[in-house]
Amino acid sequence: MIEQTAPHGPVRKLALLLQKWGGMAKYRHHPRLAALSWRAAATLAPDLILTRREIAKARPRAKDGVPHLNSVGIGTTGTCNASCVHCPTGKASTSNSPRGTMPMALFRKIIDGIVEEGVAVDSHIGFGLFGDGLVDPMVVERAQYVHERLPDVVFSVNTNGAAYNSAKHKALYPYVTLIALHCESLTPETYDYLMTPLRAKNVFPKYEQILRDFPGKVRVSVPVSRANRDELEGIRDWFLSRGAKEVVFDPMASRCMEDRSLFDKLSLAPVRIRCDAEVARDLIVDCDGAVLTCCQDFVREHPVGNMMIETFQETMTNLARRSFAQKMADGEHDAISTCSRCFGDVRTPNFPFDHPVLTEARA
Repeated sequence: MIEQTAPHGPVRKLALLLQKWGGMAKYRHHPRLAALSWRAAATLAPDLILTRREIAKARPRAKDGVPHLNSVGIGTTGTCNASCVHCPTGKASTSNSPRGTMPMALFRKIIDGIVEEGVAVDSHIGFGLFGDGLVDPMVVERAQYVHERLPDVVFSVNTNGAAYNSAKHKALYPYVTLIALHCESLTPETYDYLMTPLRAKNVFPKYEQILRDFPGKVRVSVPVSRANRDELEGIRDWFLSRGAKEVVFDPMASRCMEDRSLFDKLSLAPVRIRCDAEVARDLIVDCDGAVLTCCQDFVREHPVGNMMIETFQETMTNLARRSFAQKMADGEHDAISTCSRCFGDVRTPNFPFDHPVLTEARA
């Protein structure tokens, strides 16, 4: 791939020619032909940033009633190789949740729906909902399909890294914008506790492989808790020194669990989370087609559709989704079981380093 798209290689020249043809088609008011040319150019040379922006502009506008989306979360697999101590995955509360792999036909239906309805995705598309994105045996095939159909969209694969297989997964590099890597600690004892049953001795070498295979594309997500608050700067420095694109510190969330005793011990200073109607601009689809209101609904209590039986347009405009958005707008969070139990730490301007709990801990 690097050889093919070299600055003066034949494939690169063809991509630039297709980009030029796209511009001519746009000038002559042929947006579909322009988008087709730009899409082909981006497939040949994914680094053509101008092309990616132009594809987004040229995509047909959404039909009346089909809203644009903020993000799309796709549960390509329901299986996770971890059962983190503060996560419902792998616990009795989620024992009835599907653990299978999303059928390819269903996956294509989601992506094709975004394209055919002309829906803009403002933030990103992400693989990995309640399962690990790299556990999915078809992850490379799916990533290639997203890139072919939506080369302008920011696209990430979420993983804890334990399932990483360099021989297989480094093929993702041309297709993904980011590898979103979940890491809660670089202290083996703390890691083994928080991310059970994974073991630091097995996973930490995978971090090195991922950073090597995806230079500039690894975004490290660190949920901040009382268990790891003393090593945050060290985690950031370790990953950045090895080429990570960024390290972000995320507030802990209760995942709408009924028993919050462990969450309350680990979180810094949780408050009730009350989303507004904007949350309805996220499309969350689990591996069996169930459409959920939120990625925190691990028990899948509040579905608002099913893409196995609905069309994309029906899913985006059905009564359940509109009713949910209205409840958010009206502040009726307690009328929805999951929302009534949603708690989390609040992101401060320089979270977590200006958080009172961390400041007190250093004093």
